[in-house]
Amino acid sequence: MGSMSRRAADWKEQVGLDKAYDVKGPDDNRELYAEWAETYESGFVVDSRYVYPRQVAEVFCDGFDQPVQPVLDVGCGTGIIGTELARLGVLVIDGIDLSPEMLSEAKAKTHDGRPLYRQLLEADLTRPTELADGAYAGIVSAGTFTHGILGPEAIVELLRVASPGARFALGINSAHFEEFAFADWLGQRQSEGRITGLKYERRPMYEDADEADPDQWTQVAVFAAA
Repeated sequence: MGSMSRRAADWKEQVGLDKAYDVKGPDDNRELYAEWAETYESGFVVDSRYVYPRQVAEVFCDGFDQPVQPVLDVGCGTGIIGTELARLGVLVIDGIDLSPEMLSEAKAKTHDGRPLYRQLLEADLTRPTELADGAYAGIVSAGTFTHGILGPEAIVELLRVASPGARFALGINSAHFEEFAFADWLGQRQSEGRITGLKYERRPMYEDADEADPDQWTQVAVFAAA
């Protein structure tokens, strides 16, 4: 873990992130979340005081008088960010995730007496998805762009399914952001005219996040599809 403090290492082990950050690809990811799905919210989310989905949802909705929709929730997991989006007035949400067990948890969620998600799809963003071109006015993600899962190249597929002008708010683990040079990659896409208005908001992933530990912070990349 390099220069990471002993405190940070102990904290990751306590909340289960040591195992999550050690995944090496889609198959490891499926196995991890198959085991974690039923207790993800009652265990990890509660124990770590996980505020990441709320942070991304609030960044996404900031500055809009009317909700942006439909929205694609990338790596929707058990539906936590979908719940936060609905709270903020976004009511047309589709979700994709690699884990069928996590999707099953999301499918059970409701808002105002109806399913929280309009559609849920098992999808691996290292490959092309079944989603239609230009289908979404907004795309959000909290927790997918992190260690062992996805690098910036996966954003190419998200740009394909975004309509012109679609708003993005992609949370990227701060350590992963630096390691995989997301700023350079996104800056190049802006130079090419594929995205516009690129900016970043640094937000905590957990209540009382440790300033010294980049794994407790996210860089939320905000931009629009050209």
